Amino acid sequence: MNLSNTLLVLATLPLLWSCSETAGTPSPALISEMNLKRGELISCGPANQQFGALNFAITGSVRANNSFDLGLKLLHSFEYDEAEKVFASIIDFEPDCAMAYWGVAMSNFHTLWAPPSVD
Repeated sequence: MNLSNTLLVLATLPLLWSCSETAGTPSPALISEMNLKRGELISCGPANQQFGALNFAITGSVRANNSFDLGLKLLHSFEYDEAEKVFASIIDFEPDCAMAYWGVAMSNFHTLWAPPSVD
């Protein structure tokens, strides 16, 4: 192995270690601090009959997958508050589902309507 390859390997080792560490499932207290929107969905009819078909597989239970699909449909229909309720419900029953947290973030980050501030 030449010197440049050795340096490359040494430079990437910390990255490998940092990616292998996991923080674990957030505690109920941390989840509570997020003040997620919860409650009944406000909809003009059965949600499964309004938004078309979608199947975006995530790691988790069938219930989490079905809920995630509904949350995505709501996001793509600009129903941000309702989408957050769906993603929050996933967090409530599967707090280690990373994609549910992504869904909450996307429910609150509206770059089209309100670009992010410097803060």
